[in-house]
Amino acid sequence: MHVVSRSRRIAAPLALAVALFVLGAGSARASLLVADGANCSDYTYDQVFLPWADPANYTLAPGGSFESNDAKWSLIGASREADENESFNVGRDSDHSSLLINNGGTAISPAMCVGLGQPTARVFFKQVDGLSLAGLRIDVLFDDVTGATHTQYIGMLGARSAWTPSPQLAIVANLLPLLDAGTPVAFRFTALGGSFQIDDLYVDPWARP
Repeated sequence: MHVVSRSRRIAAPLALAVALFVLGAGSARASLLVADGANCSDYTYDQVFLPWADPANYTLAPGGSFESNDAKWSLIGASREADENESFNVGRDSDHSSLLINNGGTAISPAMCVGLGQPTARVFFKQVDGLSLAGLRIDVLFDDVTGATHTQYIGMLGARSAWTPSPQLAIVANLLPLLDAGTPVAFRFTALGGSFQIDDLYVDPWARP
């Protein structure tokens, strides 16, 4: 598979935990995604979802494999599970962890940058318990050019009892005016009506040099 590396500016993790409770699209008066100077990261791209007829090149979101305790996700009613990896093992052969989000719980990823084009995200998920109509809601958090943080719903994943790759989730944050290096975004997962596990969050950021 084709692998390339590029450098992008990375925003620091979310600064205010109150954002965990905001479920609808909207905005905050103060920035929740705090710029972290000129920090950069090498994004390694791969065709992770090629077995599912998706040829796009994706990069692992920060801490998106849940293999480390210092992944810096913001968690309420959620915890790292160190004894179960998603069943397709798209990461390293040694991977063994995932994230459990209990019913009503929320998990917010560290921020990363997306650029021009049509950025998308995909994640592996399954339902652990709860109602047959349970769902895993996904929102993207992003700052506009004034520093206000917005919340945008990007998808609801339905009940699946076995590990399943999500469909492509369109990141609409790039509809706002972009900074020169792209838009810093974070992903929020909220379990509704049941508990869910997620693993291996990947993003096709469509970033440009």
